[in-house]
Amino acid sequence: MAKGSAKKAREAASNMVLPEASLEHLARLTDDTGLFQHAKVILPDRQCGYCTDDNARAVIAMTRYYRQYADPQALALLDTCLAFVLHAQNPDGTIRNWMNFDRTWYKHEPGNDALGRALWAFGAVVAAPPSPAYLSMASDGFDISIPLVQRQLPKGMAYSILGMSDYLKGFPAADDIKGQLESAADGLVARYEENSHADWRWFEEILTYDNAVLPHALFAAASALGGKKYRKVAEKTCEFLLANTFCGDHFSFIGCHGWYERGRTRATFDQQPIEAASTVLMLSAAYECTGDERFLALQRTAFDWFLGANDLGIALYDSGSKGCRDGLCPDGVNANQGGESTVSFLLSLLAIAERKLVPSEVEGS
Repeated sequence: MAKGSAKKAREAASNMVLPEASLEHLARLTDDTGLFQHAKVILPDRQCGYCTDDNARAVIAMTRYYRQYADPQALALLDTCLAFVLHAQNPDGTIRNWMNFDRTWYKHEPGNDALGRALWAFGAVVAAPPSPAYLSMASDGFDISIPLVQRQLPKGMAYSILGMSDYLKGFPAADDIKGQLESAADGLVARYEENSHADWRWFEEILTYDNAVLPHALFAAASALGGKKYRKVAEKTCEFLLANTFCGDHFSFIGCHGWYERGRTRATFDQQPIEAASTVLMLSAAYECTGDERFLALQRTAFDWFLGANDLGIALYDSGSKGCRDGLCPDGVNANQGGESTVSFLLSLLAIAERKLVPSEVEGS
């Protein structure tokens, strides 16, 4: 798309009303086992099976959806995806991630952050259970895996922090979880102190996948524990990430084909929906922690990436299927509408709708 046309498309996106929060495509991608990982355009790709990561994300999304709309379909999807996450949990608290279509688990899984995502999913249900039965199931799952929280890499630790922050909303007197949360947040601060430079305010020497979850986690820790050091590092890293992804009138997220290593050229494509979603959620947490309304305006702009406010001026949200395309590529969009992409869109939309943020509010902020 020509630059002028892309600019016009971005301007149009910023004036759009929020799309309908529809479960149509998520339901299409979900069978009685769980949410499929990938799609062939709009149909489930059964060959690729399922993963705990996506089902955990769907648990978080459906918990939030049901809290806002009390839709029985959201509750049914929550049941399926929560059952998948609970089934992925081993008796020792470890979490399996990849399942084949025949319901067998991969025997040799590569490293992953499924433990952290499962803890976040359990915590989300504890924070807003549809009924007491859900509170019991989610807290039991959480309690089995929480002893393993300190073994994780930074992103897994960040997901766990979000889960613990949510868990404390249901059990505010859980001092043991407060201790675990403080230890995990201290670990992220230590990573920042080890890796940050005057020109690189970050936790690692590279920006890769789901970057915004790291400052998001520290904003959440600051809100839960009141630690000034968590807020300070969260603000510094949030501003660094914004400086490297916000281009004045739209977001241009770090591309997965090369990422962005310190001292090297950042990759522009392919940009993935999870980056928009994690940015929307980070900015929501930043506003809750600081009260700075600038973060709300940026939050809406990050969401508008789905609607065409991006480098190419092309929408990733599909108003026909109610799904989300898998990526923004140099020559257009990836037409496949998989589980991660669709849940990312829904999480972003729910975060915006929760605040009843509309374009006129952004313009006047």
